[in-house]
Amino acid sequence: MERESMNEPVFGIYIGGVKHNAVTSPSMMRTVFSAKAATPRNQVLGQALQNVFGDRSLIQKMDLDRNQGVSDKASTILNEEDFVTEASAAITRLVQRDMSNLVSFCRSIVDQCPWERGMSGVEVPEEDQTVCEANLFALMSNFIGHITSTFLMGEAFVENFPNLSEDLGRIDDCFVTLFAGTPRRVPHPAASAGHAASDRLRHVFSIFHRAFTAWDDGIDAGIELRDLDDVSELVKDRMRTFRKLELSSGASAAAHLSLYYDLIEHTTKITFWTITHLFAEPSLLDQVRKEISSYVVASRPSREETGFPFDEPPRLSLDIEKVLVSCPLFQSCYYETVRLHSAGMSFKKLASDLILSESAEEAAYSLTEPRTYKFAKGEDIVVPHGAYHHDARYFSNPEQYDPLRFLVTDPVTGKQRADPSILAPFADGLYGSTNNGFTERAILTFTAGIVALWDIEPTSGEFLPVPGHKTSWGGFPTNQGAAGEDEVEDDRLG
Repeated sequence: MERESMNEPVFGIYIGGVKHNAVTSPSMMRTVFSAKAATPRNQVLGQALQNVFGDRSLIQKMDLDRNQGVSDKASTILNEEDFVTEASAAITRLVQRDMSNLVSFCRSIVDQCPWERGMSGVEVPEEDQTVCEANLFALMSNFIGHITSTFLMGEAFVENFPNLSEDLGRIDDCFVTLFAGTPRRVPHPAASAGHAASDRLRHVFSIFHRAFTAWDDGIDAGIELRDLDDVSELVKDRMRTFRKLELSSGASAAAHLSLYYDLIEHTTKITFWTITHLFAEPSLLDQVRKEISSYVVASRPSREETGFPFDEPPRLSLDIEKVLVSCPLFQSCYYETVRLHSAGMSFKKLASDLILSESAEEAAYSLTEPRTYKFAKGEDIVVPHGAYHHDARYFSNPEQYDPLRFLVTDPVTGKQRADPSILAPFADGLYGSTNNGFTERAILTFTAGIVALWDIEPTSGEFLPVPGHKTSWGGFPTNQGAAGEDEVEDDRLG
């Protein structure tokens, strides 16, 4: 990479025809994050919002309206304690309710759960009713998308639009092609499929905009989306902000779709990678199961207890707050997954001149004196988190999955705890840090439920393989010779 060949912590790269100053020094990264950003936001993020999600300067408009007290507060709400508590409790309730039906073991598609259909490829062998075969990534994407959508948008929305997760996955598969501005007419599969999926999803969110507007005014919203009481406060706040800005249903749909993608795709991917690493290492899986066993409990009442002549589905009891304070190894697995599998970048357009100085410790790695770099107001800076997270100078054996690197001993209590500061700063999504309070709890809740309630193994081989990456927003290019996330097929669940 450029940093290694030039032995420089700062170098210039062109993204979308615009020069960006790439910063890879951890100390300089922290200074960049503390610097004030100019508005409108960075051109790269604007290009993603416009070309992929159909935004027409909506976000920039809301940024400019901040002085009038009207703004999109999504990134702020996602870290507010009240919202995080509400969201965590709601996601936990839904996971406890539905996790036992991650696969229903029903052969008929009519009897299967919504997330089992389509690309999940769930099949129940004739000879064994206690296992099924499925595309693990597609199944988890559909399940996580269904649960998260239920919390964000409400039960009525999910019931009436059950195929959202698959279209969201199509956008992710085609993200790079769409981001480049490839027109629909170009004979490229990613262009036609990506544009079609984006159009379908924006249409769905346009319907939601009109229904919510009617519902918020006390008018009958129609039979499909009549009951919107259970829509999350995050979405309700955005909708009311959009109404103050007098946005059309189309403009509102583009903004909703971009946030929807940002939250669900990140949650899905990091959960998937955490699960595959745990089931690929049985000894680590045993340790995690033992650690969370007091707070994540799977049980099944006997026929004698229920009085019914058949077995009830398993029950799941999950206390995510206790997990957060009492399960450092489990949390460390999550942080290591983010380090190893997230290749996000943060962008900032400077609102004033900025001076970045390298620390003496970092300069010593390169056998140089500490260096200083000056940037002018209006310049663009990009922080490639993946480059730092895979740098052997800061992480020993960076390509190895090692959660223990995040475990530290508290000098006061003598107990171990997970230390995310080793990984900081986290990557940014379209709406601020991807490591917000909402996504961390959601990922840990989904992962804990699967680990406690399910066994997963490959249809061939002894251990579940950890597949390679596919090229997507915030991800690494595909590893040659390895399957991408969407190619993880025929895993057995029981």
